[in-house]
Amino acid sequence: MSVTVLEKPVPAPAAQGAGRTRLVAADIGFGFTKAVGASGLRSCFPSVTAPDGADALGLGEALGGRAIGHKVSVRLPDGRREAFLVGEAAQESFMAASFLGAEKPAPLHDALLLAAAYLVGGGGEGPLPGQTALAVGLPLAFYRAQRAALAERLTRLGAWVSVDGGPERWFSFQPVAVFPQGAGVVFAQEDLPRRSYAGVVDVGEYTCDYLVVDLETSRPVVEASGSVEAGCHLVAQRVAQAYLAKTGRPLPPRLTRRVLRDAAEAGRTVFRGREIDLAEEYRAAVRDAAEAVSRHVLSAWRDLADSLELTLLAGGGALLLGEVLARAFPNAQVVDDPVFANAKGYLKALSRMIPV
Repeated sequence: MSVTVLEKPVPAPAAQGAGRTRLVAADIGFGFTKAVGASGLRSCFPSVTAPDGADALGLGEALGGRAIGHKVSVRLPDGRREAFLVGEAAQESFMAASFLGAEKPAPLHDALLLAAAYLVGGGGEGPLPGQTALAVGLPLAFYRAQRAALAERLTRLGAWVSVDGGPERWFSFQPVAVFPQGAGVVFAQEDLPRRSYAGVVDVGEYTCDYLVVDLETSRPVVEASGSVEAGCHLVAQRVAQAYLAKTGRPLPPRLTRRVLRDAAEAGRTVFRGREIDLAEEYRAAVRDAAEAVSRHVLSAWRDLADSLELTLLAGGGALLLGEVLARAFPNAQVVDDPVFANAKGYLKALSRMIPV
């Protein structure tokens, strides 16, 4: 899927449609896309797209299957139309596309962003649809080098979008605020202490962002903040190795999430009609992944770790690895709503800039 970026920023119409500012914050992760809106809506789906038509035969409808994922239709300013799937529906396709490396290709990133922004109430209808204020994040490793370019690109993005057959809404983003990942976790917190330091460990699919914040000044300690390529994918790799050893077959990528879910919930999965026990390998994978994350982060924090008032654990990895991570860091606690913590923090910071 390739979303067109306009050559010039989209000018703001004279009126804002419904007369109010629409605010959207999105956390486009390697594993999942999370978004929240000033509307109170939220959305979370796997960061995967695929061409529409995966169920061209209509078998899902005929068999009464539960609808999964989302169907997205995009009409570009030059009249071209594109249709694609996002989330779980895309995962089922042999033509699924996802983030494979440290960089996030613009077409895939922006397709996920448009779908997520629509689902949380962004965009406008009618002859004067207006613009949507947007907040997004970048991994700390890329923040300084890429934030200006990302903000500029997103202000030139424009399209009419419909999701799941809903009404078309016009999307252009102005202003665009880009925050470092992990900072949103801090923004989202209430009643933090006003002394010493707080650590943040934000574990995602492929990366872990970490930072130390001086609670007296609310400023990050730059030399103790960064990103490391360690996350939930380490668990998937270990389980895939066990699957291969026990079945003689590689674990197909599109079945990975299902096998991981089976291993987490029941400790076993099905292969050719029989159950395979993965419980021990799954537990070991979680332990080893958490230890890899904590080892990298504590090495970066060095002597500052002794001065931490608390450590905030966030991201989807906090749910998976949190119990082990909590034993490694000072006064560690999984934040409320860890999956959406960054997006909620971005929205909170954006709303201070642009009151609703």
